[in-house]
Amino acid sequence: MKHIVLFFFTTLRLWAYEYHLKPIQVSQDVYCFFGKTENISKENGGNMVNTCFVKTKEGFVVIDSGPTFSYASQAYAQMQKISKLPVKIVINTHDHDDHWLGNSFYKSKDSLLIGPLTYEQNVVPGMHTRMERVLGNKIFEGTKIVKLDKVVEKTYNFTLGDKEFEVKKLVDKAHTKGDLIIVLPKEKIVFAGDLVFNDRLTSIRDGSIIGSLKALKLIDEMNATVVVGGHGYKTDRNATKHLEAYLEEMKREVLSAIEDDVSISDINKRVLMPKYKTMKLYDALQKRNVFEAYRELEFYTDEEEE
Repeated sequence: MKHIVLFFFTTLRLWAYEYHLKPIQVSQDVYCFFGKTENISKENGGNMVNTCFVKTKEGFVVIDSGPTFSYASQAYAQMQKISKLPVKIVINTHDHDDHWLGNSFYKSKDSLLIGPLTYEQNVVPGMHTRMERVLGNKIFEGTKIVKLDKVVEKTYNFTLGDKEFEVKKLVDKAHTKGDLIIVLPKEKIVFAGDLVFNDRLTSIRDGSIIGSLKALKLIDEMNATVVVGGHGYKTDRNATKHLEAYLEEMKREVLSAIEDDVSISDINKRVLMPKYKTMKLYDALQKRNVFEAYRELEFYTDEEEE
């Protein structure tokens, strides 16, 4: 009885914030928790990212562990309702903290943690993350930074149970310098991380508009039937199209402004892209995106796309 009471209070403490996670099946044996298309806040508990899991005969593979220990523990509880299988592998698509702060929960379950070289370079145990600063101690409770078990620089292929997985870095720099995608080649499924956004604007503060467009083109060429991005709800073969259109328009308008000798201080007076004003996070991200695009494209030549 004592152990049952202890378990109850431990669970209550860890689940101080209830995420109300509901897995959505996007293909056979493939499920995702779709985050809100908004910024991090205490009200949403940092739940603004898509995390997915693939069921194999030997266990689950999780793609992006989410924003907190509590989030990951609640996601795991939902997985167990589908099948009483262990989480064997967790793959982090890049080093932005909304995608990997659930790692410490899965480490407690002896899962193998995989991620990009930039995680190893930029994520330091004991560092304070933006998620911790915004959410506060109560929601963040139990969340720790842990090291990866395997770093992927270019490619890594593995088989678990009845499923084959390919982990790939497509370009040198796109959303970040370390973006990984996960491909199930037989099923024609791509987990694109933050290379793909829809239903809200992206941020290019750590990335490259040219690299992002290259990566999106490569994803399109895979002819996948399911493409899951890091943010947003579209998962069909056209999931890349909104972001491609946005970045292409921004590239054209910024290059045109540069040609007309518009300065970087005036670029946001020229490049407004009003048809995207109704998109979520336009006010928060648009001006910074245009500014970063200008800095990259100021000395741009066509040869950079070769």
